[in-house]
Amino acid sequence: MHKMFLSCLLTAVLTAAAVAAAFVVGTGYFVGNYAVHFGLERGTVENPQEPPRAFALLMPPEARHYDKPDFTNEEWTLTSRDKLILKATHFYPDEDSGADKWVIVVHGYGGTQENSYYIATHYLKMGYHVLTPDLRAAGKSEGRYLTMGYRESVDIVDWARRIALYYPQAKIILHGVSMGAATVMMACDEEDLPKNVAVCVEESGYTSAFDLLVHQIHESLGLPAFPAMNLLDWRCQQVAGFSLNQAVPEVAVMHSKVPILFIHGTKDALVPPAMAEQLYRDAKAPDKSLLLIHDAVHGVACQKDEKLYFKTVQEFAAPYMQ
Repeated sequence: MHKMFLSCLLTAVLTAAAVAAAFVVGTGYFVGNYAVHFGLERGTVENPQEPPRAFALLMPPEARHYDKPDFTNEEWTLTSRDKLILKATHFYPDEDSGADKWVIVVHGYGGTQENSYYIATHYLKMGYHVLTPDLRAAGKSEGRYLTMGYRESVDIVDWARRIALYYPQAKIILHGVSMGAATVMMACDEEDLPKNVAVCVEESGYTSAFDLLVHQIHESLGLPAFPAMNLLDWRCQQVAGFSLNQAVPEVAVMHSKVPILFIHGTKDALVPPAMAEQLYRDAKAPDKSLLLIHDAVHGVACQKDEKLYFKTVQEFAAPYMQ
């Protein structure tokens, strides 16, 4: 009788555990699936170019207006290594500065190249040629899912290679904001990055996509990272074809081939300033510097203190743009 009781108890426990596991996996599947589509997938039936719903809630269409730089420009087209058609705009500076000073300005999560226009205008006034790409799954570029800088970084390498092909004497700055910052940092660790890339400027970048979302789960939702993040990453791999653990700028800066200027706002609630400090400490780049802009929130440090921002960029880049 005692053995029968233990057998029944063990069966009940195992059954309960199996049901609980199935519930967790099933719930995780639907929650993770929803999170991936909500946060990384772009496009609606009405508008295939609509950004992910997470971004659309924060930035409605009527708020997405940016003045295009009033400089001569032309559209460039690039085919990515996985056969997506990508678009960018090449702006020419007014002054005859030759074709040796270039910058690729990379927009952030949910944005398009229009989000780069403010920074682009300043570089144009400084005599730089400027390329403003629409990242994959953004603007006029093809693609369904954002990859938090992972595949975007390879695309930026290929844009830099295109510049180097057309203008062999070019010295190039990679300048990115938020997810664009993560993108340019990871680009600087790519083996086939052209030697023309002389400087990296990153603003409001994160240490890794996984760490960023863990921070947001803690701060915004008050939830533990496990098992939510593990289930989200699992669905991310299944649906979007990449792991959040592949988007890790912190590792990239340890092997960067070019000098890096780190910029961050002290009031950034989305990507904490501590991440900028961590990136700066970890960086093994040939040269590095950290600029914290007082009271600046996420992604707008250049607007909070425009003079200090661009003065610092100019002074940091100058020795490498000769």
